[in-house]
Amino acid sequence: MVEVNSKDRVLTTFNHEEPDRVPIFELSIESPDVANGYGIDRMSSIYSLDVENAITLYQRIGLDLSIVPVCGFPIGKGTGFGKKKPGLKTPRSTNMVEEFGRVITYSIKDLPTYVGGWFDSETGDLDEIIEKYEKFSPLDPNAKLRYIPFERAVKTAGTSETKSPYIIPMMQGFFENSWQPFGFENYTRLLFERSDFVETVLNNIDIFLTELIENLADRYSIELICYGDDLGYKTGPLINPRNFQKLIYPKMKKFVEFCHKKNMKVLYHSCGNLNKILDKVIETGIDGLHPLEPSAAMDIFATHRSYGDRLTLIGNVDTIDLLAKGTTAQVSEYVKKEIKYIAPNGGLIISSSHSINPQISFENYNAMIETTKKYGKYPISIND
Repeated sequence: MVEVNSKDRVLTTFNHEEPDRVPIFELSIESPDVANGYGIDRMSSIYSLDVENAITLYQRIGLDLSIVPVCGFPIGKGTGFGKKKPGLKTPRSTNMVEEFGRVITYSIKDLPTYVGGWFDSETGDLDEIIEKYEKFSPLDPNAKLRYIPFERAVKTAGTSETKSPYIIPMMQGFFENSWQPFGFENYTRLLFERSDFVETVLNNIDIFLTELIENLADRYSIELICYGDDLGYKTGPLINPRNFQKLIYPKMKKFVEFCHKKNMKVLYHSCGNLNKILDKVIETGIDGLHPLEPSAAMDIFATHRSYGDRLTLIGNVDTIDLLAKGTTAQVSEYVKKEIKYIAPNGGLIISSSHSINPQISFENYNAMIETTKKYGKYPISIND
């Protein structure tokens, strides 16, 4: 079979057809050992928006797919976005406010870590919380600097002979962006005491995401987007299934349908155990699911048996025990198992079960990559 470029390889897989080989994706790489192993001295997470350095690393690895955020940017304390002067360095260990109202800190390997809600109140006064929200700058899909990191990443990837990796925009969704700006305790109180306000917040997010998709459709040739919204923790959903069906499901379904009208497929990212709401999540019409964490009891093989004909599965190569603590032989055997049982007829992209943390060695990660390149060639032929 003739080798194809990364974009064609990924989109063919999403169409449940067989490309030349199984594609490879990684959400982010934060392991210095992995970066050094591929000859990159200065490691940069894609979330630090040092996209050129990150994309260069991904090209050396041979990744086929990469995401670049187009929302969730900081807007306070000299971060170089929105009303502030562009180009300023993001200081380490400094709390900042991003555009949805989350307080984040860049402290470990330039990763943004959620630390609280901007609209929180020491007294827990819901009127005070709502007033803070109403005074906050509204979300602006046309912010001047919003799409520059994405454009830079596309340009960097386009300089390679194979146009790799395929760069897609990533945006955050309804649930995280409706609870994190307030804090979980406040959010649950708002659900019971001021549900009309929660609906207003969700509607504002809906308008923003719709306009974001409109902009992407008008400005670029986008055929796949990544929609991230963590709905689960290790043992179950973060949101009661009834509330998910009432509040989040209708918005998410409408959003996915709008993306499809714009000829964009939707890769959905959610950490945690989604099993109690997985049927409804898939009913929204998503086209792909990532990362299927085995440490949260997400079984990629069972998911494939139930939904494999309409859902592309991405991930499940465990980062906690297998990639961080296992042997290269164990990594290789698990990757071969995924390829053997899921890859035929398309619909599988090899990836870790979240992202490559600092505990993961170059040797183990490279075993995942090289095993995919060797055994992921179509037609799949792996003997027991």
